[in-house]
Amino acid sequence: MNRLISVLFILIALTSFSQGFEGLISYKITHTSLDSTNNEIASMPTKLDFYISGELARIDQSTKIGTQTTIIDTLLKRNILLINLMDKKFGIILNGNDTSDVENIIYTEESDDFLDLECKKAIINSINKKTNRSTTSTIYYTNTIDNSYNINFKKLKGFPIYYEIISDNIISTYEAIEMTKKNIDPKIFEIDNNTSIYKMEEFKALMTQ
Repeated sequence: MNRLISVLFILIALTSFSQGFEGLISYKITHTSLDSTNNEIASMPTKLDFYISGELARIDQSTKIGTQTTIIDTLLKRNILLINLMDKKFGIILNGNDTSDVENIIYTEESDDFLDLECKKAIINSINKKTNRSTTSTIYYTNTIDNSYNINFKKLKGFPIYYEIISDNIISTYEAIEMTKKNIDPKIFEIDNNTSIYKMEEFKALMTQ
């Protein structure tokens, strides 16, 4: 009986995912520095592609030096960052529960339209307890896409379509410029067998050897 109930719960979860959005969301990323001596902007991402299918998602962030990929498994609640370093492939397991940020979320009555979606506005103020660095994010979000894919603002009650982050005198703006509903090839969520998977602590120890 317990096994049957477990199977039913899994089927319900998979059904809810199948009824959600499947496709690609592309974001344009711009950065503005409030400090004229800051040269970090040149190496920061300029484009983000967000692939969603069922319980899986993939994020590709493009920079001048290459693409950084994150694979998201919402059922296993596991995110893996894929990087190429010294001609080797590494995967780093990102534990979303290990955070030093204290967040305060303010939901407003304001809204705006992005890609024909009416999006509600929220403001998140966060402080990193380890570095004492403060960040302010202004977000327009939708409830038409499951928030379990949302890895940047996990406590937000929605999926971000537009957001502006102010931190360390840099304003970074992410705006969804295209949303395409289509079937996604499941192969793009697969991780190469030649990729070595590490926990963050293990990877840091490896890099110090």
